[in-house]
Amino acid sequence: MKTLVVQSQRPGVLPAWQRRCFDSVRGWAKLRGYDYRFYGDELFRPLPPTLREKLQAQPVVATDLARLLLLREALRSGYEQAIWCDADLLIFRDFEPREQDHSFGREVWVQGRDGGVHSYRRIHNAWLQFQADSPVLPFYIDRATAMLERVRMPVVPQFIGPKLLSALHNIVEFNVEERVGMLSPMAARDVLQGSGPALDELVGAHRETICAVNLCASYVGKNADGVCHGDEDYIAVVRALIAPNCPL
Repeated sequence: MKTLVVQSQRPGVLPAWQRRCFDSVRGWAKLRGYDYRFYGDELFRPLPPTLREKLQAQPVVATDLARLLLLREALRSGYEQAIWCDADLLIFRDFEPREQDHSFGREVWVQGRDGGVHSYRRIHNAWLQFQADSPVLPFYIDRATAMLERVRMPVVPQFIGPKLLSALHNIVEFNVEERVGMLSPMAARDVLQGSGPALDELVGAHRETICAVNLCASYVGKNADGVCHGDEDYIAVVRALIAPNCPL
């Protein structure tokens, strides 16, 4: 299947751990025989001018729509399948995407509660997979665009991303790529330690072996559940995940 893998990052110096994320996705695409394309600010080119102006102060929200439009362009140009991977997504095990018209990543967000850990099971858009005949992509673009056109700004960064997707998923049940997950700060701490309750909770909530995780760059330097990771911690997490004795 002729496939394009797409990533994007705004211009600037990237920390070492994020460069490793890009390398992992590029390497995986090459291994699978997929084409790979990287976008800078030209990512926003497909946005309608009115929305580009409206979302200028909220680039995360703009990116959530722009990635959908880029995938649609790729599929219209002759690709049979198009895949989006976030800039902070690390692929540490090879896997082959299933032949299905769409899929979204699995978010199992592990955090503290009542002295222990608790997870919230949702879906995320750090991984998007669409085939040319998918009815989900045009539907998603249409509803996300309509919501952004009528909403009063500002909105939460996850407005048309995980929040919209998880709400729709609860009703219509999208295809979910269980092998592409998400690492909360508590789960990342346990990766650094080699084991722990948050890591057990994460693995137990996934129905398949995890092969890739979104590392959540937005949490660098931020305290969550008493955990605060810097760039050096993130590179240590990357090294632990790509090691032969990966704790996931």
